[in-house]
Amino acid sequence: MPRSPRTPDCPPRALLLDHGGVLARSVKRPERLPAFADHVLALAGGLTGLDRDRVLHDIRAGRAAYGHWKNGGVRSTAPREVTHRELWAEFIAADWPEPARAAVSAEATGLCRALVLAESDKTHDPAMVQVLRLCKEHGIRTGIVSNTLVGALNREMAAAGGLTPYLGVQVYSDETGHRKPGPQLILLAARALGTEPADCWYVGDNYDRDVVCGVRAGVGRTVLMRPADRLDPAAQPQPDTVVHGGNGLLALLRSALTGPDTDDRGEHA
Repeated sequence: MPRSPRTPDCPPRALLLDHGGVLARSVKRPERLPAFADHVLALAGGLTGLDRDRVLHDIRAGRAAYGHWKNGGVRSTAPREVTHRELWAEFIAADWPEPARAAVSAEATGLCRALVLAESDKTHDPAMVQVLRLCKEHGIRTGIVSNTLVGALNREMAAAGGLTPYLGVQVYSDETGHRKPGPQLILLAARALGTEPADCWYVGDNYDRDVVCGVRAGVGRTVLMRPADRLDPAAQPQPDTVVHGGNGLLALLRSALTGPDTDDRGEHA
């Protein structure tokens, strides 16, 4: 896969971050799904022949099918995101009685929001908050570029955590209709920040979505944030740089700003 010309090893003009796995940490809460299934069952109506076990099974099966669908798109040059209605009408409730299917389709956005909140708790990585502050101090523009089912929740999380003033742009797949590894999300973010992709670093946690997306968009530096025991030397393309967490990215950025640093910078690919 050809690479666009890259900038020298110097600070970026803009730092673009994936959300989950980079800016935010997630803790799964599978124990909350049964209560969510009860909510869906009540919305679908009591005369449809559905019960909680069926609804819970189909929510889990639909989410799994959506995951396979997303994975199948990583080889596409321009993968798209499903709409909220598609997730419910085609992945979760496809075989439900039509009244129930219509009921959840009509409330699909609210249900997607409730589903995401039920599935996990998210918090910002404190080291990544330091990264954003360091960028602001040095005039480096920052933004989020992320595949996500409900970008509005990430916006609310950023606002609640006091991060919105640090972020010049937030670009989410559900709001644009585009998914990584297509380059569109990075191109939109770079344009919004008034810079070129070649002057940006892009930080993500997946080879087939984030590294490929950065290469396709022509960013100046692809940074993979991933634990050392989850690296894949056979993956193509490889990132320009690997860091093992938020502290590694913070050290890498400080090094680019101030010169060589012996702290946890990660590894160069």
